[in-house]
Amino acid sequence: MLLYFKMHFSYNSFTDEISRRTLDNFLKSWDPGKMYFYQSDFDEFTSKYANRLDDLIGRDMNCQVIDEIMNKYTQRFNERSQFVNKVIDEKYDFTIEEYLNVDRKNMAYPKTVEEVNERWRKQIKFQLLNLKMSVDTVEKAREKLKKRYELLVRRHNDLTKDKVYGVFLNAFSAALDPHSSYMPAEDLEDFRIRTRLSLEGIGASLRSEDGFTIVANLVKGGAAEKSGLLKVNDKIIAVGQENGEAVDVIDMDLQEVVKKIRGARGTVVKLHVLREESNNSKKMIVPIVREKIQLVEQQASSHVIEVDTKEAGKTKHLKVGVITLPSFYIDFEGRQKRLKNYRSSSNDTKEQLKALKDKGVDAVILDLRSNGGGGLDESISTAGLFFGAGPVVQVKASNGETETYYDPDESTWYDGPLVVMINRHSASASEIFAGAIQDYGRGLIVGDSHTFGKGTVQNLNDLAQKLGAVKVTVNQFYRASGASTQLKGVNSDLVLPSIVDELEIGEKYYDYALPYEEIKTAKYSKFNLTKPFVPELKKRSEARIASDAEFKKIKDEIEKYRKNKEERSRVSLKEKKEDDVKKDKKEAKEEELLNESSEFSLKDDVYLQETVRVAADYVQLLKKQKLESHPALPAMIAAQNTKPAGKTDKAVSDNKNPVKPEKK
Repeated sequence: MLLYFKMHFSYNSFTDEISRRTLDNFLKSWDPGKMYFYQSDFDEFTSKYANRLDDLIGRDMNCQVIDEIMNKYTQRFNERSQFVNKVIDEKYDFTIEEYLNVDRKNMAYPKTVEEVNERWRKQIKFQLLNLKMSVDTVEKAREKLKKRYELLVRRHNDLTKDKVYGVFLNAFSAALDPHSSYMPAEDLEDFRIRTRLSLEGIGASLRSEDGFTIVANLVKGGAAEKSGLLKVNDKIIAVGQENGEAVDVIDMDLQEVVKKIRGARGTVVKLHVLREESNNSKKMIVPIVREKIQLVEQQASSHVIEVDTKEAGKTKHLKVGVITLPSFYIDFEGRQKRLKNYRSSSNDTKEQLKALKDKGVDAVILDLRSNGGGGLDESISTAGLFFGAGPVVQVKASNGETETYYDPDESTWYDGPLVVMINRHSASASEIFAGAIQDYGRGLIVGDSHTFGKGTVQNLNDLAQKLGAVKVTVNQFYRASGASTQLKGVNSDLVLPSIVDELEIGEKYYDYALPYEEIKTAKYSKFNLTKPFVPELKKRSEARIASDAEFKKIKDEIEKYRKNKEERSRVSLKEKKEDDVKKDKKEAKEEELLNESSEFSLKDDVYLQETVRVAADYVQLLKKQKLESHPALPAMIAAQNTKPAGKTDKAVSDNKNPVKPEKK
């Protein structure tokens, strides 16, 4: 805990307030749905420990409270498990109208045995109703649900003290802010895989269901897919190494199974699988040679879309390049080893820009929808591809000192019309990129009303071997304009109707989020390539949206969502009619097939369709102003962003220790 307070942006001591938050978080960790603890349990723990964790644990290192809470939870868990076994076998009438309250956040803890039993009765009825739709009979649903709860009991019994203390450490770190956390060793490895977009293994995504580890999908170009031996939906029942005995993995925790399957490239793993074929189960052994798997579906990719516009009564054919960037990733180990062509989002985006320019595109759309961030230095480098070496972000430390960070590459890789797509899930490094493009007036921001609102930097600190790491919020970042992206995010220049804007998605909905603030503006010049055109672009876009059938459906859904706010806090326990069930299954299957398709489809993306039209309008308006591919743009960039002599440009990452530049 001392490490957190030594580094944290806002907190340097264990206060009574942090104590209260930690206790509340720890109780929620075990019972988020308020289905186990009674109100009396909560009141007892609150009265005894709410203002004392800082003294007991922070000062005296007395962890008795953790054991006491876990003992009580285990008692309640066992009580509920016994009740569940009985209530699953009860007869249920699925024709009567009753509801399950799913708004657990605003629900109080149960006060009596009768109250908690009723919650569980409805919960079991709801689960049986859902299972019955997939397995056809209540009897089969009961069997499946019993196995599910047996597995839950087994996993509870397998809880170690280390795991329990890890949960507490996360409860404490989340009391500081939403993004500080403790990462156990297995979570740390998963995190590193996501950032470097590669792993050594077989190239398969797995899921856990009813105690079985099931192959969810195969990574394109991975060892499993190339072997042709492993299939989606295969159940892995045992795992063996090349010359070792197979280990039974039925009912084993998914992370433990994954660890047994991963291994050094060139080695062999033998998967014992159960495959359903023609209503028969077939057992087989699948040997696969592990290799380095590149997670290509997470790297930058591009497409070209052709669009027609009317200009002076004539039809004009335009090409719009679309770059999809799912995250700001980097192979940290490759960079540290100074490997050539190590994987990074900025390098990959640069390659996509080259390809699009070779194809003669008239505009570029950079799609950052659902890009949750990643390396902040990658965001800086990627922004620099569009305007050179200007200041991209300002970073403030806990001592109040502020540093300005530049892109180290003065080159401009694309100087044409630019549109950036965002949504509420665009966060962190994505917001720094979008904010810089908007501050400079370099490109349009299109999408949901604003981005997520994560404006903080985390430092990852490795602990002793096999103990994982702690992630601590150490800085807050600000746009070149001085505005923080914290809480408010980046606002779109053109807002498209979206039901996501109605949902509680974003930093402002998190408990204990750090506040918004502003600092001084950095020295930079604006290109003024967007604001003069926004009113006309809005007018045209709104006219199209008003007459578009798909957007009309979206608007109707938004209205329906707003009207049914109260209804969303509960779900019906009444069985649907057969026709409705068939319709639901058909829609689910169609959605599944749509999700499985890896081919790019403009037809199914109404937001991209409209953004392409916006980009075409933007090209047209720029031409009228003789600003398209501004001949002086690179020179303007170089002149306006000239850095003070002798200064060293360095970048910071929200995933690794920040490398500090010289103070300004």
